[in-house]
Amino acid sequence: MVTLTQQEVERRLNTVPCAICKQSSFAIDERFMGADGDWRGICKKCFYTFPVYTDMEFYLRTQPDIPFRLKEISCTACNHRGVNLDLRATLSVRDAYYFVTCQGCQRQFVEKSSLEAFE
Repeated sequence: MVTLTQQEVERRLNTVPCAICKQSSFAIDERFMGADGDWRGICKKCFYTFPVYTDMEFYLRTQPDIPFRLKEISCTACNHRGVNLDLRATLSVRDAYYFVTCQGCQRQFVEKSSLEAFE
């Protein structure tokens, strides 16, 4: 299991837009950093808050479709198929993101989740 620091999570979150103001400046609200891996992200511009999940081992055990989806994701740099899930964030009911690492070249990138978007 990958253990990410607060700074790593904030750096990765800054690669996606806020669901409200569309800026990309986030922090982790330290008041909500639970030991269970359920954290709270906050936009530094508009103060919108959203859940950030860092316990991917539990998530992968309880969501049987996700490991299959991760095997299909292609790296944006080397086109290798298959990634590791590092964390996920649900910025709104329509915007859930997987923060992944390529198993081939170890490049970190974001994949928008189609499985968690509720319409």
